[in-house]
Amino acid sequence: MDVSGIRGLFPGLKDTIYLNTATMCVGCSPAVRAYRRALERWSAGQFDWMEAEQAGEDARGMFAEIIGATAADIAVVPAVSTAAGIVAANMPPASTGENIVVPENEFASNYFPWLLLRERGYDVRTVPAEEDVVTAAALGRAADGGTRLIAVSAVHPVTGYRADLAAIGRIAAGSGAWFFVDACQAAGAVPLNVLRDGVDFLATASHKFLLGSRGMGYLYVRRGLTDQLRPIVPGWKAARLPFESFVGPDMELSPTSSKLDASLAWFPALADQAALAVLRRFGIGAVLERNAALVRHLQNALEAEGVNFRSFPERHRSTIISVPVSDPDAVMARLRGANVMVSVRAGRIRLACHFYNLEEEITRAAELIAGR
Repeated sequence: MDVSGIRGLFPGLKDTIYLNTATMCVGCSPAVRAYRRALERWSAGQFDWMEAEQAGEDARGMFAEIIGATAADIAVVPAVSTAAGIVAANMPPASTGENIVVPENEFASNYFPWLLLRERGYDVRTVPAEEDVVTAAALGRAADGGTRLIAVSAVHPVTGYRADLAAIGRIAAGSGAWFFVDACQAAGAVPLNVLRDGVDFLATASHKFLLGSRGMGYLYVRRGLTDQLRPIVPGWKAARLPFESFVGPDMELSPTSSKLDASLAWFPALADQAALAVLRRFGIGAVLERNAALVRHLQNALEAEGVNFRSFPERHRSTIISVPVSDPDAVMARLRGANVMVSVRAGRIRLACHFYNLEEEITRAAELIAGR
């Protein structure tokens, strides 16, 4: 990849070492321009909402390409919690022995909606983590013939552990359960293929590795399940022909996953259209290859500095590495002083690479964590 071409799209990185994409990405120039243009046209009374709606459709299609799906399989939603809420709300009252299986250390957006299903009679089985990790095997031991849903993060937001989605998909299929994946730390960061891995639902927000902004997200629904789902907050975008469905008296829902759409956030949609086009321009395969190379460089740099961290086998490796330190506040102060942006999660320094990072930046961050 042309690294100089990449960096030219992220001028804000000139004086900043940004290893915090797991929290929020750095805004790329095309997305920033889309926002500025929208603001200018809005303030002049010339904002074109139809253009924004088309941007949402373009973004739907580009996201589908990244996960191996089609646009018809994708609903546009604002967040993972919205997506999980839609799926949870579509689960009927439980019969005797029916249960939900979810790791106990899941992020709240992929945890709270399932816990609430206790009110419908489900036994929510929270699987304990062993050394911070819940494996496919552990989920398999918790699942049985009464399991109706298994929910996991494709990449854990604290540890960076990358789940074996294919193995979990087989477990879900064997139980007759729905398989829900939170891909917030995976989409745009590591390879995803919903068809290969037997995923029923996959949800993500766009403001991390997809280069978008807060307020846009996506929900994949496996073809064949769409007809079983009812929209929870249906608006005009849920219609078969949205632009002909502003008023009643009839309601004809879309036959595709768009029937689950939330009303589109116009400014974020314009930014997403521009941001996802950046990933398409470079090629998602090339982006993911560079991400993997940068993480290997980060591991090597930390090892060279004698910094301890949890290293996973390659198949479980993501773009996130968390480093336990004795004094997180002191380390964070040292990093901020050098304009290195990272985050603290569970008392650990969390570093997250993306394709716009440079090897020398990563080396310097490792040195600073080591105290040099």
